[in-house]
Amino acid sequence: MRITKEELSDFEHSSKLEWLITNGIGGYASSTVLGLNTRKYHGLLVAALGETSDRCVTLSKLNETVEYNGKSYSLSTNQCNNFVEQGYTRQEAFERDFLPEFEYRLADIIVRKTIAMKYGENKIGIVYKIKTERSGIRFTVQPLINFRSFHEVRNCYSLNCTVNENAVNVELNSHGTRLHLIASDGFFEKYERTFYRNMFYEIEKERGLEAYEDHFMPGAYVIDVPENTERVIEFVAEVNDEGHFLEKANASEIIRGEIVRLEKLCRMANARNEVDRELTIAADNFIVKRGKRKTIIAGYPWFGDWGRDTFIAFEGILLKTNRYKDAKEILFSFVPYVKNGLIPNLIDENVGSAYNTVDASLWFIDAIYKYYKYTRDMDTISQLYDTIKEIIDAYKNGTDYGIKMDEKDGLIFAGNKDTQLTWMDAKVGDVVPTPRYGKAVEINALWYNALKIFEEFSRDLEKDYDTNLSKMVKESFTKFNCEKGLLDVIEPESKQIRPNQIIPIGLDYSPVEPDKAKEIIDVVENYLYTDKGLKTLASDDPQYQPYYEGGVYTRDMSYHQGTVWPWLLQFYFTASRRYKGVYRSLESVEKMLRDDCVGSIAEIYDAEEPRKAKGAYAQAWSVAMANLNS
Repeated sequence: MRITKEELSDFEHSSKLEWLITNGIGGYASSTVLGLNTRKYHGLLVAALGETSDRCVTLSKLNETVEYNGKSYSLSTNQCNNFVEQGYTRQEAFERDFLPEFEYRLADIIVRKTIAMKYGENKIGIVYKIKTERSGIRFTVQPLINFRSFHEVRNCYSLNCTVNENAVNVELNSHGTRLHLIASDGFFEKYERTFYRNMFYEIEKERGLEAYEDHFMPGAYVIDVPENTERVIEFVAEVNDEGHFLEKANASEIIRGEIVRLEKLCRMANARNEVDRELTIAADNFIVKRGKRKTIIAGYPWFGDWGRDTFIAFEGILLKTNRYKDAKEILFSFVPYVKNGLIPNLIDENVGSAYNTVDASLWFIDAIYKYYKYTRDMDTISQLYDTIKEIIDAYKNGTDYGIKMDEKDGLIFAGNKDTQLTWMDAKVGDVVPTPRYGKAVEINALWYNALKIFEEFSRDLEKDYDTNLSKMVKESFTKFNCEKGLLDVIEPESKQIRPNQIIPIGLDYSPVEPDKAKEIIDVVENYLYTDKGLKTLASDDPQYQPYYEGGVYTRDMSYHQGTVWPWLLQFYFTASRRYKGVYRSLESVEKMLRDDCVGSIAEIYDAEEPRKAKGAYAQAWSVAMANLNS
């Protein structure tokens, strides 16, 4: 995927195109295709630190400069107040095949830069290739350093820095955490108390958040480039608690190793074309080892691992790419966290996991069944059987957050007016924009699906089971039937036209009769369908919000009030094939892979044209949907 100079020269457009690479332990590197950091979450080395893999910005970026004929020319693009450093005017291209590559040109001087992370380590490698026929060329690289949570902005103070020839150690805190830097050529010129002031993050301003910060500049690597040559310069940065200096700038080795790893994943996934390859690599970004647990990151840049998101994305991220070993490990990694029959909504080792979700446990059972369908691994099912039973018993007998089966009809009731337990979980202070307490349509479809899966596993494992409950639930599910598909919630009743009604007819076991299923598809197509996803509310509803924008309050109030979510298309595509014999695919996938983060797919889109990508720029369940339907 190549972005040319013509597209890059449109600053407003290209400054909104981002890239992402990851290290498999929760850390990442990310910026825009211009190298302009527009978010506090951008950084060249966002490290995952400690047993809880807390993500911290350490190396914000590198500022590169070319000097010749007595003048200095920046290759970097930065924004400060009303000033834009215009390195992008010298940029020829950005390319993303396996890794991000940048190309710059000044007269006959060509500079190419490739970036890769060392898998399993908080380590970044960058290779510069400088080609010129001129003499007297000098190339400088200035590291911009900070040390903060990636959720914050912070004016970095002066950090202690020690130099040993080309190796530099920067002490990030008093606990021994160090940023190690090394370059293969030139010398390091140390600065005294020097800072890059007032770096501005445009997207944070748009989100109504603090948008300025200062970075510490310990000095610069200075490299003289001989004439009539192609000079290769390697730079490595690493974060750890070790006191010694880096001995070698092995960036080329890091790049080769990562390309080999990604090529292997693409072969394993049987990636047949460029889109398949991009989606396979995109899927890999979400699969991480956090401490001792393997899990799925819900989305970049700001999400952690969420139970619901993990198991909705499970098939498209893990099974479609033939990563069965990882899939099995992730299933078992959640078992110790089951509490009163609930899978956590959010796992947080620091402050404790949150269990405010009615559907995560049901999606967990669905994921187990998907794993079984791909692998026929009955040994794993037998090991997970008791956990499945524990979940079903808890829902039947009642558990936290008012989650309990109504004995009269077998349906699941959950929550109250102050709780948000389904995936439409926005809450702004005490305001609940999308109240869905009671008996929600997709929750009860998932409940039926779980009961039928339990029956199938019980039969295969020769365990006792009862089919009467699933029969009751299927009969009672007709209470959701209405003129326009299915009611979104009953008891209390909600007649708003929402996409949750498509989920019941896209599950392996559906409680909906075929004729009704066809009607639901028609309703979704008439009121909610777009080429990027399904709207979360029909446009003729008084509460409909066409655009997701503004500050925190405004955005959260519109999050599920029209905003388009790509992941829901998975159930629409499945239902269309199953009930209408229409084989649809994600026709807009190539455009979606360039809408925001180049090579990944965003969390949400505006409900109306031009239907811009919004929210997290790379979302696991969006990529999962595309992987299954492209």
